[in-house]
Amino acid sequence: MPLDLTLDDQLKQALLDIKPWDSNPKWLSELEGFLTYVQKADFETRRTKEFQQRLWDDNAVSGVGMGTVDLGSALDDSSFRDWLAETSLQPLGETADARLAQFRSLHDGIVEKLKAFASRTPRVKIFRLLAAFYPRHFSTITYGRMALECHRAWFGKVKKPDPVARQIHLMDRIDSLLGPCADDARALAERMTLPWFVYERHVQSASSEAVAETANPLGEIELKPLPAIQRRKGFTSIKGGLGTISSALSFVVDGVSREELMDYLKAEFPDYRDSSLRTLMNILKNEFYVIQENDGVITQTARGELYLENNDPQELIPLFLTRTLGVDHVLCALAEHELSTTDLIILLKEVNPGWTTDFAPRAMLKWLRDFGLLEVDTVGVYSLSEAGRSWAEQINWHPEKLQAVENGDVAELSSTDATLNMASLDQTALLKQVISNTAFPARIVSQLHFGLWAHARRHFAVLAGLSGSGKTLLAQRYAEALAAQFAKTPAKNVFVQAVQPGWYDPAPLFGYINPLVSDNYVRPPLLDFLLQAAAHPDQPYTVILDEMNLSHPEQYFAPVLSAMESGDRLRLHNEGDSFDGVPSTIAYPSNVAFIGTVNMDETTHGLSDKVLDRAFTLEFWDITLADYPNWNSHGLVSADVVVVRSCLEALLTVLAPERLHFGWRTVEDVLSYLALASKASDFELMGALDDVVYARVLPKLRGSESQRLHDVLHKAAAVLEQQGLKRSCTKVRMLKADLADTGMMRFWR
Repeated sequence: MPLDLTLDDQLKQALLDIKPWDSNPKWLSELEGFLTYVQKADFETRRTKEFQQRLWDDNAVSGVGMGTVDLGSALDDSSFRDWLAETSLQPLGETADARLAQFRSLHDGIVEKLKAFASRTPRVKIFRLLAAFYPRHFSTITYGRMALECHRAWFGKVKKPDPVARQIHLMDRIDSLLGPCADDARALAERMTLPWFVYERHVQSASSEAVAETANPLGEIELKPLPAIQRRKGFTSIKGGLGTISSALSFVVDGVSREELMDYLKAEFPDYRDSSLRTLMNILKNEFYVIQENDGVITQTARGELYLENNDPQELIPLFLTRTLGVDHVLCALAEHELSTTDLIILLKEVNPGWTTDFAPRAMLKWLRDFGLLEVDTVGVYSLSEAGRSWAEQINWHPEKLQAVENGDVAELSSTDATLNMASLDQTALLKQVISNTAFPARIVSQLHFGLWAHARRHFAVLAGLSGSGKTLLAQRYAEALAAQFAKTPAKNVFVQAVQPGWYDPAPLFGYINPLVSDNYVRPPLLDFLLQAAAHPDQPYTVILDEMNLSHPEQYFAPVLSAMESGDRLRLHNEGDSFDGVPSTIAYPSNVAFIGTVNMDETTHGLSDKVLDRAFTLEFWDITLADYPNWNSHGLVSADVVVVRSCLEALLTVLAPERLHFGWRTVEDVLSYLALASKASDFELMGALDDVVYARVLPKLRGSESQRLHDVLHKAAAVLEQQGLKRSCTKVRMLKADLADTGMMRFWR
């Protein structure tokens, strides 16, 4: 469950969990040295071109990011350098309001003066500079959208502060939770990186907005392109262009209903039909990603808010480059040489053979001109603007095309025929990584690995058995180790899906067309994960279906079960080749391993032959407490650990014949309870142990008439009596009496 960072205790815990110098010592070391360099620089040093060159272009606070602005002419101007050096050395105001006004004045002054030297405002570079001068008050989140998302996560939807105030708020809140920071560069470097690490760990992953950029632990931001098959197929023309986008964003600033936005647009475009107005709303939401709808309320996205705040269409460019088909092709082609209108239309039709007329390509070229990426001369020859050229330099991938197939649809064209090469895997290293610091035997890991990959396409395993025996942990450790063997990030290549009761069809996994908003496709996270896997067939991806038999797998998992057997394409919907950016089918991703965990009790369903015929099954019933690795990790004294271990081992031994025993999760909970209880002044080990066994072990006792169950309860009562757990012993004897009287027993009655 994600943290609520608006709560002081949860944000404080998130901050305390971060160890910046352990997470990225190279960045922190470079930042410490850079801050020391800036702090020691006097006026004569600060006014030099060398100093300001480093300040603007080689600043260790953060990466420059996308769409960089060349400030060479400003650095050549001595009057600008002198003004910046003198202003940066002015003493800060004594009050918070005075300092904020001073920071705003400096920020606005830089923006105004740079207008004489550059056609665009270098927003990221300006905030890197402010952070270098004032590390106590500015963080290393210098990219506007990410700073806004972090501020929203920390403060909620409060009255929107300006970009400078956002930074001050973030750093002031850290000071209020952790206390003031020391003045030395090392401490300042650590403090100013904390918002970045919180963003990377807790905010970025929880965001529901369209993602075009990714932040990594190095303080760097990179574009994150979607494969061609997942991209929007061009732009749709909008009457009024950018003015319409700005007008709609201004209207939804405080949140409106869909009906209210419809009424507003109808007043703006009285000649539009309702269907056209709904299309316009869909364009704002799913092509330009400037509005979003949550619980029936439409608001600005963070990106839309920044666009309206800065009146700068460059805020939207990352999404166009990564999520709209053809934009990257146009920029890359024009980076090589100028092209005519006809040449670009031919190129775009090659990118998408589904464009059989010039309408969509021409609409795209118009939008790219409106957004300041392209320039066109009087004879129709296109070239890149300064902004277009800087964005083209950020395209570090080979743009993909679609290709025509026999039925007239379009399909993805893979840049390579790459497949997952499991033969290159270092199995010894994989096993070692999985079992490190755990009690999993190497044999069980080997069985899981071989069982998953023995078939060319059917990579499916079921881990069944005792609750709390480590099934999910093993699946996660294996999936993470597998990703690491291919030098991939587990967060991107491993997906855990908690199965819910009442799933009767595949919609919770693969999405569906919203019945209330007919032009919207509801996309569950697993769908995007599988689309990503299908686009990278040479990488291993793992889906963990946790407690997969809470619903019937043969119902909600049916498309996968069928496709993994037949090799047919995996069908997602029947609304043409693409609907709201979701393709109708994808090639079955044979680079994906599915691991399901199964608990067998009255709350779950049995597995049908359709599931079992396709799965490699492993059982987890044999629990050996001698293998539990954390006996001495809870702070209990050694003598108490011996007593607890003896009691639990004896109890597990007598309960195991009826599979009423417990797993490591229960052992962990028992030890954690005792560790906390031991801090009380009236702590008494056996009383506390009696309480926690009663609460954590006995509630699972249940069963029907059998001699073996009678024997198990008799032996369990004897163990509890021998160990001195009187309350627990009494409860077990009551259960034994119930079994004799009624032929059944359970803890709850």
